[in-house]
Amino acid sequence: MSAVVLQGLLDYLKSTLSMDNRQWLAEHLVEPSADMRPYTKEELIARAEEAVREIENGQFYTEEEMEAFMDEALSELKGREAA
Repeated sequence: MSAVVLQGLLDYLKSTLSMDNRQWLAEHLVEPSADMRPYTKEELIARAEEAVREIENGQFYTEEEMEAFMDEALSELKGREAA
């Protein structure tokens, strides 16, 4: 997956997950690092342009596909933690 697709997935997750699932993700998947920095204006424009190209080329997921994917992924991740 491209960075744009992954960022779209993250944005989707933030807007649709319950607070409990968001908290779980924050505790288990996000590891801040020293090299994290804000995007520059140029980087944001490049990401937006890449996203437009991907959409024009049919490289996107429907809402239903993303919901199914995320439900499965969260179940797997929580299952690994319990094991």
